[in-house]
Amino acid sequence: MLRKFIILGLLTLGTVLQTSPVPLRALELGPAGLAPVALPAGNIAIQPVARADFNRDGTLESLLLAGGRLSILSRGQSVWQSPAAWTVIQAAITDLNHDGAPEATLLVWRLFRPWPVDQWLPYGGRITDFHNAAGFSCQIILIGWRGSEYGELWAGSPMAEPVRSFAVVGLSAGRHQELVTLEGRYSDARSAPGRAIKVWDWNGFGFTVVSTLQGTFDKMALVQARDGHNLILVP
Repeated sequence: MLRKFIILGLLTLGTVLQTSPVPLRALELGPAGLAPVALPAGNIAIQPVARADFNRDGTLESLLLAGGRLSILSRGQSVWQSPAAWTVIQAAITDLNHDGAPEATLLVWRLFRPWPVDQWLPYGGRITDFHNAAGFSCQIILIGWRGSEYGELWAGSPMAEPVRSFAVVGLSAGRHQELVTLEGRYSDARSAPGRAIKVWDWNGFGFTVVSTLQGTFDKMALVQARDGHNLILVP
């Protein structure tokens, strides 16, 4: 039963190795940003967290993603479910806001909603084009325990570049979690490869891009080298 609680989205190392027709590359986050490094021997695939105690009651919760709806499960029962208007593409148990408590990070597509101030601007707002032809935008949303109930801890504005998939890992020297995104364009088909890999860090109010690597990327995986460094693996 545990297998169906593991949220898919980031491909495992084994899947990348089996499906990649080109040599694999390892990326490391250094002082100058993401840069290729030699692929180390004996690296270990980093697996996503499967369960965590969201509300500190001693019971481990898990995530179930099915049909674009995400549920947080406790003792086999749903204690929170994403709204029907959201299409959840990927979710993971994380601590991206660095508060020491687990949350669920969701990659969501939903109808584009402009900022309220946009209606007063003569030429629209800064995010007016952040959606596809059907009017749907991509967002990252954090869901967690808010003291008495589950709900949104943080919801980002529509992304300028839609996220194909994301990963969560400590790449920097401090080893706190960072958000790694594989991004494309709203004009691309959903099945199109990504055009950039970005690393985002929590700034206390939201996320700031700390590194961007342009290119063509079909998939990515996370590995840990023998020296303890965490790397991004791409074809």
